[in-house]
Amino acid sequence: MTDGAFDSLYQAFGKLVRKHRERLDGMTQEKLGRLVGLSRTSITNIEKGRQHVSLHQLFAIAEALEIAPKLLLPAVKDAAGARAKVKLPPGTDQKIAAWAQKLVGE
Repeated sequence: MTDGAFDSLYQAFGKLVRKHRERLDGMTQEKLGRLVGLSRTSITNIEKGRQHVSLHQLFAIAEALEIAPKLLLPAVKDAAGARAKVKLPPGTDQKIAAWAQKLVGE
């Protein structure tokens, strides 16, 4: 992925966080931040795609939003709009490669 693709990925992730936060009545950025151990400013930056999150934060955000973590993962697409192929190191076990592609493809 290029830097631009990473930026787009985090922006799409942020939009999903905001969408799911706003569907919960009374879930403010401040409240979400308290639930996951981040500041309101951090939540704002996450929702705008300016702050990257770690894996444990993704799970904490999903739990606070009462959704499955995969609902916060945007679809990864290549420039042509098709699903991106997962790039794994040479020699990766085929079962692991199929599992990784399934995660991205859902």
